[in-house]
Amino acid sequence: MINQESEERLSASKLDQDALIPGTAPMYSPDPVPQITFVDAPQPLSTDDLPIRRTSLDLIDVDKVTAHIAAAIARGRYTGPPDPIAYLIHKKCIVVAQDTYYATRAGILCFGRQPQALMPRAVVDLGHYRGLGQLSFDVVHLEKDINGTLFEQMARVESYLTTNTHHGMTVAPGSFQRVEIHEYPPIVVRELCANMLAHRDYEHANSASRVMLFRDRIEWATPGGLPPNVTVENLLDAQYSRNPVILSIFFEAGYVEAFGQGLDTVFAVLKTEDMEPPYFRNTGESFVAGVYGRPLQIFASDSTLPVLNEYQRKILGFIRQKGEVAPGDLKDLLPARAPRSLGRDTKGLVDADLIEATGGSKAIRYRLRRQ
Repeated sequence: MINQESEERLSASKLDQDALIPGTAPMYSPDPVPQITFVDAPQPLSTDDLPIRRTSLDLIDVDKVTAHIAAAIARGRYTGPPDPIAYLIHKKCIVVAQDTYYATRAGILCFGRQPQALMPRAVVDLGHYRGLGQLSFDVVHLEKDINGTLFEQMARVESYLTTNTHHGMTVAPGSFQRVEIHEYPPIVVRELCANMLAHRDYEHANSASRVMLFRDRIEWATPGGLPPNVTVENLLDAQYSRNPVILSIFFEAGYVEAFGQGLDTVFAVLKTEDMEPPYFRNTGESFVAGVYGRPLQIFASDSTLPVLNEYQRKILGFIRQKGEVAPGDLKDLLPARAPRSLGRDTKGLVDADLIEATGGSKAIRYRLRRQ
């Protein structure tokens, strides 16, 4: 008769034998098996490269694709397959599933025959106002539902803004060469138009992008607000694109200068031209970017525009921002400028009919000249 102690020894021996048999595992392990933590591969949050149900290659205008490829290669911005179908697959403008072509959002918006048939509100509303706000009695022009591909929308918006803003000539410092001067630098207008279209949230199916031209500024409003974890404060540092395929196609087309550098370009150009930096607002439902133009008084004359030094440009921008300023305000603005030089700067602006002085000698104030 086997006692309890013998049974325990037999059981232990049996476990040892099982552990030595190849391909088997012991019922019990003297040491706990370490737990392994698995993570999923990062998934992109963008959706412009995903296939859309009930779409086909017929929705894509292959002629537009062919023209785009040729222009992109000529610019040195594309080195992939030159065949239009291969390009569409390579860029994820179409996706092949079970021998069937499905169009993506990027493909339809950039090269579609009728993009608004699938996305009715993927359009731009354009408003032009005489004054400083969106007031019905100040409307110069309203154009709703600018449609077509993103390229066609951009062309229409750029054309209107170019035609309805001011342009002139000035003389380059230190030479007699005449150079163009614009109320809004063209590269700034293009970058912010591209930013509006390439970064908007197209999941907001009921909202249009908006461009508003006021007397002193242009605003671009993008549906959807800023992406998660992106704020107005970290906008230049955050590298995020809702629609990376669309943005890459814009780069190939020459509509943006480089990936992730659109707003940096805007800041740099405005600074180079001694203009005020852009401003931003994020409401959650929309993101607004705005740029102030050069004072209209600069373009009041048909003759060559006056050449302003850097101090006069700063004074002019400061007065426009504040409305009216006193001489003491200008001293605070330019503390390192000698009083006599500051007086000459101010007098030069008055003589050029860009600003005017009001009040008596002891209460003088400067403001932009009234038109």
